[in-house]
Amino acid sequence: MKFVKRISLFFIYPLSMFSLGFASNMVIMEIFYPGDDKEQIQENNLQKDDSIEVILNDNPVITANTHYVVQSYNTETGEISEEQKAAPDKFIGLGRDKLSKEISEYNLNPSLVDLEHGFHYMELVSFSPGKVVVRKSYQPVEEKKGFFLLNENHYVVVYDHSLNHVYMNTDILVEELPERLQTEILNMKYIEDEGELYNFLESYSS
Repeated sequence: MKFVKRISLFFIYPLSMFSLGFASNMVIMEIFYPGDDKEQIQENNLQKDDSIEVILNDNPVITANTHYVVQSYNTETGEISEEQKAAPDKFIGLGRDKLSKEISEYNLNPSLVDLEHGFHYMELVSFSPGKVVVRKSYQPVEEKKGFFLLNENHYVVVYDHSLNHVYMNTDILVEELPERLQTEILNMKYIEDEGELYNFLESYSS
């Protein structure tokens, strides 16, 4: 009987202590977390996780996987075209503020290719780690027209605006022209359009 009592006490004592501890824990939880304590604790944990995520994404940057879209805006017609390209190497790792600064610096010193197309300015349209959109505004460059009058073998020869092609050979002798015109032709006289050219030809052709 003594052996049985010892076994009973061996199991009953730990069980009693466990029950007492559990009951005490429940009382404490009720005091500090009244009501739906489990749901509230879970909600607090979720809020902490959300806060961590917000902190991690507070300063997004451009990566090699970011979609980089360049819009070309025609300031005269209002037309916009888009082209997706690889983000320039110097933009990788930049956040919104640093990218805006890079764009401002580019506006001060644009590429020759952009200048030839009438580049006006560049601006940041939208920014996110997944997609960045920039817009380049262009003012179309007017096509150069006109003609040049040159002296070749004492005769006036008409070249196109590029000076690469002969537009017309004439029978006008340079020596027979007024001295002022002779000087202008020796220095490649520029004529803006066909109307002005034909007025010249009518006036001095034989």
